Amino acid sequence: MKLEDKIYWGRAAGGCMLGLFTTILRIDRFGSVTAILIAVAVYIISALFLRVFINSETRLLLGRKLYLTGSGTYGVLWLLSWIFSYNLL
Repeated sequence: MKLEDKIYWGRAAGGCMLGLFTTILRIDRFGSVTAILIAVAVYIISALFLRVFINSETRLLLGRKLYLTGSGTYGVLWLLSWIFSYNLL
């Protein structure tokens, strides 16, 4: 599996897990904007984490893909898992 695929699926799984945590921790009681800001912050932290732990040669090879791979999937799966788990609980 290529590194890009691992990043993609990692962010997909992260979006699902964060959606569940958003419901379990009831972050939405502080407002939907707070939940959205937390999701964005976690995504930025994951990008910074990858930037630190991936060697510079691979980072240069990936370029913007390092930051954008899986971003849409992360957002959509976070939102869908949040809505789905909120309605179930």
